[in-house]
Amino acid sequence: MKKTFIFFLTFCMLLLLGGCGSGDSADIQTPDSPPVQSAEDGNSEETPNTVPNGADTSDDGVPQAAVVYFSGTGNTADVAENLAQVLDIPVYALQPEEPYTDEDLNYRNEDCRANQEMRDEAARPALVTDQMDLDDYDTIYLGYPIWSGNAPRIINTFLESFDLSGKEIYTFCTSGGSGIEQSVRNLQNLYPDIQIVSGQRFSPGASQEELQTWVDELREE
Repeated sequence: MKKTFIFFLTFCMLLLLGGCGSGDSADIQTPDSPPVQSAEDGNSEETPNTVPNGADTSDDGVPQAAVVYFSGTGNTADVAENLAQVLDIPVYALQPEEPYTDEDLNYRNEDCRANQEMRDEAARPALVTDQMDLDDYDTIYLGYPIWSGNAPRIINTFLESFDLSGKEIYTFCTSGGSGIEQSVRNLQNLYPDIQIVSGQRFSPGASQEELQTWVDELREE
């Protein structure tokens, strides 16, 4: 009987020891273990910055060019915004101190503001100039509509308000049919110290593909 009791007691002790060693240890970490990453942590590996193909940027990714434009009715604005997207560069709108109204741009009225300005070669509409800092740009893409075969006088205001020496100025315009050549020649004659090197006319609503083709052609010259 005594042997039976001792055997039973020994058996119970073995059962107790086995139970203390069981259980789920999947979330137990030693001091040297890496922390367990939860689903909310995400991937900690950083994605390197990339620059779109065709962007006018320096080696450190800083834009070297900018688009500057004046738009009376919005057509040039659309082309300028698309060009800025194609090149992945900043875009600046030239803002007159006295905004143009619809009546100012009613070209059928000989006495409208736009026609009066274009008849006056000395006209220089005041420009809000504290919106732009162009010092760091090597290239300016300058856009405007064609008024009476020329660039609007506010373009003259811009060219006379900023130090553009050493920069390349590529011009583009929007018009229903008039070319850009006369306006570029006139600007080159008026500002021989500014490097106005090329011009291109686009129809309103020009696509990004058309703009990319123009940029590619400029780079091949």
